[in-house]
Amino acid sequence: MTRLTARHPPGFLARGRLEVLDMGPDVLRLMMSTRVTRLNGMRVCCYLVGSILVDTGLSHAKSMVLSALEGRKIDLVACTHHHEDHTGNAAAVSREHGCPVYMHDARAHLTEGIVDMLAYRRWFWGEVEPFSPLELPCRLASGGRTLVGVPIPGHSATHVAYHEPETGIVFTGDLYITGGVTAVMSHENPYESIRSLRRIADLKPTRMLTGHGLTIENPATILDDKADRIEQAARRVIELHRLGLPDTIILHRVFRSGHARDRALMLLTRGEFSRLNFVRACIRHTPDRA
Repeated sequence: MTRLTARHPPGFLARGRLEVLDMGPDVLRLMMSTRVTRLNGMRVCCYLVGSILVDTGLSHAKSMVLSALEGRKIDLVACTHHHEDHTGNAAAVSREHGCPVYMHDARAHLTEGIVDMLAYRRWFWGEVEPFSPLELPCRLASGGRTLVGVPIPGHSATHVAYHEPETGIVFTGDLYITGGVTAVMSHENPYESIRSLRRIADLKPTRMLTGHGLTIENPATILDDKADRIEQAARRVIELHRLGLPDTIILHRVFRSGHARDRALMLLTRGEFSRLNFVRACIRHTPDRA
């Protein structure tokens, strides 16, 4: 394991840490964090698969990422989605290695708060240096490795998983962070997330490598379980909504604890990230309104 530390940008809270770990076969994981992200228990990962870099991490870790990748062959960058903790160094890596950046629904790469980013997102992850992604083809092949893009909307309109049929590995970005039903961003669609979780489970992957540090062997059952939990919570939301209950009461009926933390999260993010967003998204996107 290789460990790097840096200050980028300068400041006590921004002090960064990056660890490079050989995950095999010919897969390197770059796991990065700053003191700010560690306050929330969040680490961010990108993966070098042969000569394909899956995601690029947060811009506050740019100097460490570029140092860790120096001298390595990178033919292309494959983004799981366009959020700033995954594309924060796309422009820098593309420039340093002279390689293209690919993204699903590339025209949407400035949506979902990337332009006019709220302060908490700049503080946690840093802003995204402008770059011009190319539209993702069905398959990306380089250096003897082939990754198949599998759209997994829900968390983001641009979200895609990369499945390597030969090894059974799947890189899932933010599809799975925890096993429970949690706070979501205001643009998310829980019903799409359910379908996306089941879509990846149906692939029967041998290993799942996530964008925030989880490595799960044979994850199909875990993915299906999470889809079930979201489905059950969404069903309960709709039942209560049809009884005429307001959103805030539904929130307390569906989520029995953790409300003080959720209020703090809403305040910090100006409502962009909360469990109330989950309730409202279930009502807004309920299938019988489609």
